[in-house]
Parts: sequence; structure tokens; C-alpha cells
Amino acid sequence: NMKTLMFVISVVGFVSVSAAQDLPQDQVPSLVLNAFQSKYTNATDVEWELKDGHYQAEFEVNTRDHDLWIDKDGVIKKHIEDFSKAELLAAIREKIENEFNEYRDDDVDRIETDGKVTFLVDLDGKSDDREVLFSTDGTIQENRID
Repeated sequence: NMKTLMFVISVVGFVSVSAAQDLPQDQVPSLVLNAFQSKYTNATDVEWELKDGHYQAEFEVNTRDHDLWIDKDGVIKKHIEDFSKAELLAAIREKIENEFNEYRDDDVDRIETDGKVTFLVDLDGKSDDREVLFSTDGTIQENRID
């Protein structure tokens, strides 16, 4: 029936759009590689993918996971870093204690997109789990049920 067909098309479409291909480092353009290596000299376990025209590097620095998106011109567009709850800014910690005190902080990511920093905090609650996006001053930018 039509509904099933539409579902199949949307699933297949989604898969093809998000399909990323693993890239050996020698196929990463030198502009991109240089941008990465000059900024993250101590990166380990580096894996490259090409996704939607951007080069994505997954790597570790001192056991902390990072994801980096770099365009073909070597410009870093987005950087996601596993972040420690203890290092969260006081304004964000206060907001979590005041507004989400029935939740447990589960995971924190520091996200930098075009120079703008936000923090994505996963919160586990009794009735639901949430993903809350904070700006650096503690303002909630997004609050969605996970």
C-alpha cells in the first residue's frame, strides 16, 4: 500500500543521504589535512570520512573523543568534543541544578559551530530523557525529549 511504499522510500532516501564513506588519510586533500594537523598535533586514533561534501575526522586527544567537520577549503565548520561535567561553566551547572534537579547528567558535549560554542547535555530522568542545548551563559537554546 501507499503508506508502506512512502516509508520504504523515506528510509532508503535517508540511508543514501547519510551514507558516509571511510577515507584513507592519503585521500584527504592536503588543505584539509593541514588544517586538522596544525590544530590537533596530539590527535590519536584518527579516522576520516567524507560526508555531504565535508571531511569528518573522528579522533582522540588524551582519551577524549572529538568529531571535526572541515570543508574542502580547510575551514573547520564544526567541532564536537566529549566534555567533562566537572568542567561545565557555573552558569550551566546552576541551570541544571535549578531546572533539572530530578534528572541525572549523563553525558556532555561541547559543540563549536562556525566559532559559536554551545553545550549539549544529556539528562536522564524517571519519566523521560532529555537533550538540552545551552549557550555559554547558561541560556537554554533547545530542550527536547530524547
